[in-house]
Amino acid sequence: MAEYWPECADWDETLHEFFPVLDRMIAQAVLMEGISREARDDLADELSGWQDEVTEYGADGAFAVAIAASAQGWDEPGLGDALAGRARVWPPAGKCDWLDGKLTAARLAALEAMGRTDHFLNLSKAAGRHCDHAVMLAKCERFDEAIEIARARLRDPDDVLRLAETLLEKNRRDVAFELGVWGLSLPPEKTGNGDARMHGGHALARWLRVQAQAAGRPDLAITAARAAFEESFSREDFCAAKDLSTAAEWPDMRAALMRRLMDADYAHDRLDILLDENLIDEAVAAVERKRGDFFSPYDGTLMRLADVACARHPDWTIGFAFRMANPIMEEGQSSRYDLAARWLEKAARAHAATGKRDEWRTRLDALIETHRRKHKLRAFLESLRKAG
Repeated sequence: MAEYWPECADWDETLHEFFPVLDRMIAQAVLMEGISREARDDLADELSGWQDEVTEYGADGAFAVAIAASAQGWDEPGLGDALAGRARVWPPAGKCDWLDGKLTAARLAALEAMGRTDHFLNLSKAAGRHCDHAVMLAKCERFDEAIEIARARLRDPDDVLRLAETLLEKNRRDVAFELGVWGLSLPPEKTGNGDARMHGGHALARWLRVQAQAAGRPDLAITAARAAFEESFSREDFCAAKDLSTAAEWPDMRAALMRRLMDADYAHDRLDILLDENLIDEAVAAVERKRGDFFSPYDGTLMRLADVACARHPDWTIGFAFRMANPIMEEGQSSRYDLAARWLEKAARAHAATGKRDEWRTRLDALIETHRRKHKLRAFLESLRKAG
């Protein structure tokens, strides 16, 4: 890969994504049993050469973990004590930088692959890798210990998900579900400046929703579905909650989800959901609240809104359509004149909906006169006059 990197770096923007994977795989491989000290030294030299080559093309530190694993192996001072359970902290200084953390992860992966479970548990405990430690305990069927570690130490829902998946694989479904529900209740962690970060429980909530539904646990599935939507505000999660709700449950669930959706500072699928639910007034109001934001004239959801709002909010539709079309026409974006015409068609229908056809013809004639020198645009505008 390093050999071909220079000739590929200028055109393949995704190739760099393979370096962390390759780095991790080489680091784990060099730590396996049967690799001699001499072989590791030779590989460290070769990797350093590769690193020098790819650094020139922006791949700094591409083989940092593999080089460290080759150079240090299992000989790092104090590591033997950590593996044997005689050290309470790893690294001995108590501080762990990025490279230390990646090297410890590679060592743990190698220990697991070699079946050295006791050494894995000792090192993960000393390194404070609580999720790795709890997952290994679960794999060893030491379930009570794993749950105890989780409730005492795990604060990231993604870590809870890893353990819950392991418990399910070990046929401890009820325990996995109970842990999943607990994970969704974890409060958001604080950032360095004291602000609450995003909770991050979306993957856990989706997993719990799917698994609970498969297990015939509808109450748990709908609870997880609501949690998933409140994390993502996505159309997919809204539809999942709707599908899981009974006809009697859905009105209250819908109202609760809509309240959260409308209160959200950001929700990519907000308009799609509102339109799916035929909440046209709310969709128009949502756009108006973001009036200072940039709206792309290519946005299909906005076009859909303009189409359905035409009858109930004709004046708004007219204003919004011109807001989308005017910059294209005024800036002479000839490649997008057809897009401007599509928006003006919506303005024409809104004028017709309120019986203002004469007003539309007057505005259209004014546009044709204003842009008379833009021959391509003028052709589009005159076609609108024929259509009207």
